Amino acid sequence: MFYKVAILCALLAITSGYQIKSQHKKHDACLVTCAGWTEPGKGFLKYSDGKNSYIDVSMAHCGFIDTPAIVSTLHGSSSHWQATGGSAIYTPTRDSFRTYLYHSSGSYALAVSKAWSIQYIAVGYVC
Repeated sequence: MFYKVAILCALLAITSGYQIKSQHKKHDACLVTCAGWTEPGKGFLKYSDGKNSYIDVSMAHCGFIDTPAIVSTLHGSSSHWQATGGSAIYTPTRDSFRTYLYHSSGSYALAVSKAWSIQYIAVGYVC
């Protein structure tokens, strides 16, 4: 949770014109923000319970050289407000991450029928 709050504060500071001193030895010009989303209603896989789901989200187009800081959210046409897990990041790498979704009625069918998608913002180094 603290990690996500720190990312949001950093993004707010950047967009407000504040300078952030990097703790990394990498050149600050190499630090980029990349955003993306999954295709609505596509890519969701059934979890082992047969009702809920997970999705592997690709960020390969971002070109990160290390695992970036990631913030994600669940978007859709309906019922996504009742789901949990859309902002929980699992197995992050420089190219992807996984999110597990739970809904009391089962998230898999809803993810497909209600055009759910995962949207994300990632901040990391490309050089």
